Amino acid sequence: MSRNKRKKRKADKTSEPATRRFFLRHVLVRFSLVFVLAGLLSLLYIDFQIRAIMDGRLHSEPAHVYARALEFETGTRITPVRLARKLGRYGYRETDRISQPGDYSIAGPEAYVFVRRTPDADTPGHSAIAVRILIENGRIAGLSNARTGQSMASVRLASPLIGTLQLGPHRDRIPLKLHQMPEILLHALLVMEDRQFSAHHGVNPKAILRAALSNLLQGKVAQGGSTISQQLVKNLFLTPEKTFRRKIKEAAYAVALELRYTKTEILEAYLNEIFLGQSGNRAIHGFPLASEHYFGRPVWDLRPHEAALLAGIISAPSYYNPHRHPERALGRRNLTLRKLAEFGSLGKRAAEEYARLPLGVTPPGQETLSRFPAFFDYLQRHLRLYYSEEVLRTSGLGLQTTIDLDIQHVAQHALSRTLDQLEARKELPAGALQGAVIVLDPSSGNVLAVVGDRRADASGFNRATDIERQIGSLVKPAVYLTALEPGRGYTLATLLPDRPITLTQEDGTQWSPANFDSEFRGSVPLFEALARSYNLPAVHLGMALDMPEVIRTMKQLGIVRNIAPYPSIFLGASQHSPLEMAQMYQVIANAGSLVPLRTLTRISNPAGDTVARFPVRQAQTIPRTSAALVHYILRQSVRFGTASGLGRTFPEGLNLAGKTGTTNNFRDSWFAGYSGNLLAVVWIGRDDNRSTGLTGSSGAMRVWETLMANLDLEPTTLPDEAGFRYVEIDPETGLLAGSGCDSRVRIPFVPDTEPESRSPCARTVVESKNR
Repeated sequence: MSRNKRKKRKADKTSEPATRRFFLRHVLVRFSLVFVLAGLLSLLYIDFQIRAIMDGRLHSEPAHVYARALEFETGTRITPVRLARKLGRYGYRETDRISQPGDYSIAGPEAYVFVRRTPDADTPGHSAIAVRILIENGRIAGLSNARTGQSMASVRLASPLIGTLQLGPHRDRIPLKLHQMPEILLHALLVMEDRQFSAHHGVNPKAILRAALSNLLQGKVAQGGSTISQQLVKNLFLTPEKTFRRKIKEAAYAVALELRYTKTEILEAYLNEIFLGQSGNRAIHGFPLASEHYFGRPVWDLRPHEAALLAGIISAPSYYNPHRHPERALGRRNLTLRKLAEFGSLGKRAAEEYARLPLGVTPPGQETLSRFPAFFDYLQRHLRLYYSEEVLRTSGLGLQTTIDLDIQHVAQHALSRTLDQLEARKELPAGALQGAVIVLDPSSGNVLAVVGDRRADASGFNRATDIERQIGSLVKPAVYLTALEPGRGYTLATLLPDRPITLTQEDGTQWSPANFDSEFRGSVPLFEALARSYNLPAVHLGMALDMPEVIRTMKQLGIVRNIAPYPSIFLGASQHSPLEMAQMYQVIANAGSLVPLRTLTRISNPAGDTVARFPVRQAQTIPRTSAALVHYILRQSVRFGTASGLGRTFPEGLNLAGKTGTTNNFRDSWFAGYSGNLLAVVWIGRDDNRSTGLTGSSGAMRVWETLMANLDLEPTTLPDEAGFRYVEIDPETGLLAGSGCDSRVRIPFVPDTEPESRSPCARTVVESKNR
């Protein structure tokens, strides 16, 4: 072999490894580039996902819904027991001695209330103040500053935040800014969940190593070691499964989160999003909502031991549920308190004192988290007239509503409890009966409570606004208002026929109405016919007036829907909702002045500036004299008519007014009644439209009675009373009575409309003016 050939062979052998190395380097570079590119694309995708959700959380804010502010002034009707109940509804806590905002104490006729400093949607700049309230004879006799003794004309408790219009019906939160959270809550959170939060960049290697060692020993993922950033991404982006693959994904998301957002933004999002329990079908997300749910007060009013409980249950909200497992929750709370003391966030002695306190959570079933689904549903119908869903969910509007938390709870309890009793009495299946209640202030049209189901947490079909049922005798005041219009010649003493009548309806069918008791009285005075709710006089009167005239009056009473002109409308054959009946009776209770019902008084922007007001609007749609006379008759209905059963509960001096309503085969039971300051309409029926076996007085009126007996009522007054002339008449003839008429009654007349002739039984005419 020649020398050149040997050299060539040697060179070939030398170049082969070099070629292989070059090829391997080339492949590795390409794989590395692909790997890096894939990693970058993954990070971009993760970043896109994170920004898509986080930006919405941080830069959009749902509309905040506030209840009506609670206001007391000298002369307000109230008792110490009801004052305590009202304060409890608004998240105030009873103590032996008030020491901080949100406390109250009551001893005998004296009450001390530390009014919260929190601004609300209606009273910006409201400051904390301790107030002394003196109660005498069922009314507030004095208000004063508890510290200075200076007298006060009134005290206003800030409107509590009751919810947001942001998420679906089964999940909710009350997002707040970080500076609105109490400092002790932040400390409790960090010592329990992530002490290195300010130092790490999304993951804590030491914590992960510690958890990994524990997991390897147990052969499964049992311990987390997750940072706050990891918990947040798990809550927002990932499934709850416990696998190593998901943990790796969680860490990647956490690092990406920290690269994109500040620690403040991450902590704020966490505080508003973390899962802290369940209330029925509603998930409790975030500390602000959890504070309302577990303690019935805003998060900024939490005491250290309460903040410790909330921070302590994060790791297992169901396992440490303070309602179901109070001993576990107590142990977890006290562990949090010890850690707060260990890391210097709370004094050791203070931690020991707080550890001796009971949990103090709101008893199950009394949580203030009830979202009042029927009221919220009605509220959103109003809002949609002015704002889109997107604006309501993202613009941070403040909605000052008219709901009164105490009245709402009392109304719900009255309906639920009374339906249970009625089912037991009538031997009906449990849950067979349903109902609805609407309570309002007749002078302002403010809707104070809406109950659309016997269950407080039931959402969906709103019977208060959407049920359409025949209204029975609730329609009769419209017939009598038409008759009593000036110039028609009818008075309260006018005799109306109470005898059989058969009418041919437009479809050709024959209609022969009858009185409830199937009796015929020949004739009865107009006031008695309505007070006792006789059917035949109402039909005779309606036919004499003409159907279009009565329908016109119903429209003037706020009924918007079209009403078919059949004679049966005089007995309530047309179908309406409790909401429509509330509007109708609002006009009667307000001296003939129609005030459109409202759920909103004010809307503010996130800065607290007013962007819309909803003032009271009135229109005199019914003559004042006509409305006053019908109001007088409805008072007689309570005194001796179909609503006389209320006399066993309420003093006569309240002069309550009301009307019962019953439909064919007892399918629907209605009652509409009012005091001087409150009006309530109640409907009871069955969803399958079968018979309830209840009349208006034996069913709906019982709910009304229970409701109003637990509220502070003012007496009604007779509008234009000074202009009426009171004259004694003989109800048998409708003519002037005298001392010889044993059944004589004194009733009001518009001047110059009283009878001129004497009844045969009269010997002396008795007249009185302005009495």
